[in-house]
Amino acid sequence: MSDLAIVYAVFPTAGEAHDCCRALLEQNLVACANRLTPIISHYRWEGEIETVEEHPVILKTTASRQQEVIDRIAQMHRHKVPAILAWRVDAAHPAYAMWVKAETLA
Repeated sequence: MSDLAIVYAVFPTAGEAHDCCRALLEQNLVACANRLTPIISHYRWEGEIETVEEHPVILKTTASRQQEVIDRIAQMHRHKVPAILAWRVDAAHPAYAMWVKAETLA
């Protein structure tokens, strides 16, 4: 297993996704952020079924910084219960893994 982690989050607007990506990069919490094409999300919230456009982001960090990334996204996010998920990376290209580690040094 590598020391890398992927954090996935969705945002209500492209601007909020952009601002979060920039902030996490500037704070050296992530090495890379991929903003994906808007998606349509369907979910139940407070007893109602919602359908909204959201802006997903995939963030690359180290396992040791994963919780910091989650916490920082939650601080910046406007939703009370933001969708933020993370998982450890089983394998990675060694040079890429070294780059991520170097970029996320505190």
